[in-house]
Amino acid sequence: MKVPFAALAVLLATVGSAAAQRVPIDSTPDPDEMRGIFTIQVENDVFNRIGRSDRDYTNGIRLGWLSPALPELPTGVANLLNFPTFFGEGPVSSVTRRVGLSIGQNLYTPQDTDSSAPIFNDRPYAAWLYASVALQQIYKRNNPETGKDDPVRLDTIALDVGLVGPAAGGEFVQNNFHKLIGVETANGWANQLHNEPTFGLTFERRWRVGHGIVFDDPRLEYDVVPRIGATIGNASTYASAGGTVRIGKELRADFGPTRARPALPGSEGFIGEGFGWYVFAGLGGEAVGRNMFLSGNWDGNDIVSVTPRPFVGEASVGIAVLFRGVRISYTQVLRTPEFYERSRFDQFGSLNVTFRY
Repeated sequence: MKVPFAALAVLLATVGSAAAQRVPIDSTPDPDEMRGIFTIQVENDVFNRIGRSDRDYTNGIRLGWLSPALPELPTGVANLLNFPTFFGEGPVSSVTRRVGLSIGQNLYTPQDTDSSAPIFNDRPYAAWLYASVALQQIYKRNNPETGKDDPVRLDTIALDVGLVGPAAGGEFVQNNFHKLIGVETANGWANQLHNEPTFGLTFERRWRVGHGIVFDDPRLEYDVVPRIGATIGNASTYASAGGTVRIGKELRADFGPTRARPALPGSEGFIGEGFGWYVFAGLGGEAVGRNMFLSGNWDGNDIVSVTPRPFVGEASVGIAVLFRGVRISYTQVLRTPEFYERSRFDQFGSLNVTFRY
């Protein structure tokens, strides 16, 4: 299959150190970066305005922690971590490195959750419990107008390990929560993917480009945040690309809200204590090599599986507010059909609360 090898080539080219930037850059942390960051992220299709039922990616929850900025590293280690640039980017003046950790659970169901029989033309029931560790690197360039180092690039490399199957607790979480709120339980969890460990390696790069000022008083800014990435693993293998347009105030505080399904640990970083806000809209796409949550377990002994589409598109809109070391964001996500047996779109909302301590 060509797509997984293409994703592998992108990832290996990215993390290779041969072409890495060798010019020493300052990694002394700013005082504003010497605090940890904690994130709570909840995603659910209760916000689905197209099909008002549990289906597809129906629920996700994630807890994340991002370390204070790491101290200056030995030159050899720092050079190894300076991943190569792709598009002739200009030199940077400083870098901030952090380590991120997260744990999370994702739940997937077919549209008909009343039936206890296998449904062979819809996605299988699946639960995924995972943990991730990541290295985040924010590269900055001096802005002669302000005298500050403005963030211009965010690199994140993450390793996740997890478990798919009954041991991931999907039936317990979904049905007990439904009982708590007085909603019908899902009856088909006996047909879910069976237990299988998962692993994955992900690299993502974001840039802040096209920054400008709409007007000064009151201040209103805009920027564009393109991104590329790839994931290799037995849970999923894909290459992705996309971008987000933002308009608001204090955009240099971050690179946009944490992405959904699942977010990379470390991408939730932000700086500043003042008031900031922005609205955003984004587009993206994935070239899919394999998706266990559609194709089934690797041993082929799953009860139900469907045929993934090789390309999936995504659109998102939302708002983020930052105040006194807290960022709250909401993202509404719409994804094109992911498998051939059904031609429905997937829609869900993502609520993220991040605070510095």
